[in-house]
Amino acid sequence: MFASLLTPITTETQGIKGSIKRKPEDFIVGEITQNLEVLDPRLENYKLEGKSGLFLYFVLIKNNIDTSSALDWIAKIWNIPRKNISIAGLKDKRALTAQRVSVWGLKEKFEASKIMEINTPKIRTRSLCLRLKELRLGDLWGNFFEITIRNIDLDRVTIENRLRNKFKEIEEKGNILNGFGIQRFGEIRPITHIVGEKLLLGDFRLAIKEYVGRVFEQETKEEVEFRRTYWETENINQTLGLIPKYLQIENKLLYGLLQTNNDYKQVFLSLPLQFRKLFIHAYQSYLFNKYLSIRYSTYSKDLSTPINGEKLIDGIVYAPLLGSKTELKGDVEEIYLKLLEKERVSLEDFYKPLSQKLGGVGTYRPIRMLFEKMQFLETSSDELNENKNKAIISFHLRRGMYATELLKEILHD
Repeated sequence: MFASLLTPITTETQGIKGSIKRKPEDFIVGEITQNLEVLDPRLENYKLEGKSGLFLYFVLIKNNIDTSSALDWIAKIWNIPRKNISIAGLKDKRALTAQRVSVWGLKEKFEASKIMEINTPKIRTRSLCLRLKELRLGDLWGNFFEITIRNIDLDRVTIENRLRNKFKEIEEKGNILNGFGIQRFGEIRPITHIVGEKLLLGDFRLAIKEYVGRVFEQETKEEVEFRRTYWETENINQTLGLIPKYLQIENKLLYGLLQTNNDYKQVFLSLPLQFRKLFIHAYQSYLFNKYLSIRYSTYSKDLSTPINGEKLIDGIVYAPLLGSKTELKGDVEEIYLKLLEKERVSLEDFYKPLSQKLGGVGTYRPIRMLFEKMQFLETSSDELNENKNKAIISFHLRRGMYATELLKEILHD
């Protein structure tokens, strides 16, 4: 199921197999600011550049918790509206990560020393200060990654040789497709693009049914039971008797349906705007991955030269992420129109006012991955897997690019 959502492997040298994210600390992610400062989550103090102003800035260090949940906890602890909190981008859940956060409405409390640093096992806040501008999505250069790859069934010399050969091929050819990783769709429940398709078509009932009720085998027994109940019956009261309390969005949707007498559209639109936009964005990402796969397998494997309809900007080839403001022509139009016909979706669906409100505007995205400072750091015995070895690598990726897509090339044998 997962493979069908992703782009194909493009490198030819041997990889090292192995596994990632055995522990959150195996996947270290640090935001790289527009001034190229690397926010390493293993540090305690950071220099947050900028003029003093009305927004509280700080570095959020989180461990094994998704960004949205971490921000929900901060809003609760500091007693502020969640909508007052802004970030430059999401970070991986099962990871140790660092990123900047800006908050509106806490200047007076901060100056009165009424806002203290948060220190919990999953969330820490560091380097609190006041700054002039609110953070917005995309306000970063990219991200730094330090990855531990475990359970490698190769000797250390072979691991190092294969990694160096793989890095050499990647750097010389620059041929890794810039697809969206599985996180875009859901690592345990790859559902967001399916919900996005229903929203694009204006079917809010099916969108909620898919989000609440579709079952995936990796879920817990408790989760499977309540989801199957809703999928088969759409009985809200029966489902609420089974649903775990920690599933906040599902609970909010079902209670909302009870209170509004099944007004599916109103209930969905009551969710936070940033969350609502995830779904159509995910469907655009799904289509973009399909576009890249067809382009690479059928039209051209050269990622440095545009096919008809792509754009060349500063030596980098861009293709449309489909939406109401992207222009389709030539080979690009041919690929996308065939895709939409197969998906039973039309280009006009992206022009609906509600689709645009939910994020269906579109943009352009590089077709190959842009990275820097790819390094092999060390290899040693794996303390978590007997008679196996581990390797540690690091690299920088531009914003919006997925480390897991680069790692699948490194691991593939």
